[in-house]
Amino acid sequence: MIAEPGLRWILTLLFAAGGAFCLYRCARCPGFSGRVADAVHAAMCAGMVTMAWPATMTFARMPQVVLFAVAAMWFAVSTALGFGHGRLPGAHHALMMAGMAWMAFVMPSAMAGMTMSATAMGGEHAGMDMGDAGMTMTGHAPAHVVVVAVVLAVVFLVAGIAWLARAIDHARTVARPGRREIGLAMEGVMSLGMAVMAVAMI
Repeated sequence: MIAEPGLRWILTLLFAAGGAFCLYRCARCPGFSGRVADAVHAAMCAGMVTMAWPATMTFARMPQVVLFAVAAMWFAVSTALGFGHGRLPGAHHALMMAGMAWMAFVMPSAMAGMTMSATAMGGEHAGMDMGDAGMTMTGHAPAHVVVVAVVLAVVFLVAGIAWLARAIDHARTVARPGRREIGLAMEGVMSLGMAVMAVAMI
């Protein structure tokens, strides 16, 4: 799904770090609601890593759709009932899970309009041996996928910046940033990563 290898690795490392932190926080969190939230966020990070790599981007596609759709409903209901960390964070979590479910569901149709083509290194000699060629994505996703992807990308970009700004504000008020500040920063990183993945579907 991500054509650029460098960006693939950056996203992989960021989501791996986010998933590891969510699992750590899940083990330390005493409340059931908090543990569920961290567990599904860790699963979301794992799902984003698989989506970043062409060989695994459709791995367990329908189980992911079901898992993240249920997680989206969980966050929506718990937020409506006043559980969790507030209405805006809860709504953001619900949207992230819904976005994950949507990405996994539309992956085949998004990829249907795109083809993989071999491009020789340096743009020379299209007939070079495949071992010396790089793979590029050509084509476009269907219009309805593009529209939703653009909306999600904008929302997640704005939310990610807001989370990071909040993390910085909190870090300025303490002598040493702790789990709370790292958690806010990770929320921002995950949201920005979702924005990048949404753009990659266009």
